[in-house]
Amino acid sequence: MADPLVEVQRVWKRFGRQWVLRDLSLSVEPGEVVALLGPNGVGKTTLLRIIATLIRPQRGAVRLFGKPARALEAERGWIALVANPPAFYRHLSGEENLEQALALAGRPIARAQALEAMALVGLPEGRPVAAYSSGMRKRLALARTLLARPRLLLLDEPETALDSGGREELARVIGQMAGTGAVVLATHDHAFAAEVASRSFAMGDEA
Repeated sequence: MADPLVEVQRVWKRFGRQWVLRDLSLSVEPGEVVALLGPNGVGKTTLLRIIATLIRPQRGAVRLFGKPARALEAERGWIALVANPPAFYRHLSGEENLEQALALAGRPIARAQALEAMALVGLPEGRPVAAYSSGMRKRLALARTLLARPRLLLLDEPETALDSGGREELARVIGQMAGTGAVVLATHDHAFAAEVASRSFAMGDEA
């Protein structure tokens, strides 16, 4: 039997004197889409950042792809965290941002690949990101994720600012990514979680 892609074992995390996560455990199997449900302030983003190995807990352990998080090397490139709001170079076009991001990650792409990914999420070419709406930036983040092809996709409130078409595209991308790995997303939208997730994990007041 394959190891879980994510194992969070009795994790505690605090900022200053405030405990954000207390004795939290979570396991995510290959092919799963797990929705972290709860209102703002219950630690959903903190948990995503711990799984992404961006911050460490005070107590507990995290294993990813069957290895301790602190021992990951090449496997870190298998993780993609889409933050809210996503960050881009405002003066560059959408396709230029995609080319730059993949080049920095050591995975250079051709302009045609960037344009194809943008077309898949319904974005026009040649427009600077400074002129994008919030929903368009979310779509560009989806395009960037499609090109990166992570095994573990972490999404922080991904449905925010998306219109109905954008939510449909997001649901399609989530399903596609789960087919090759797993997805963990943070949301307070129960309807969206029910639509895309195979399982929900209640946090804070939801627990």
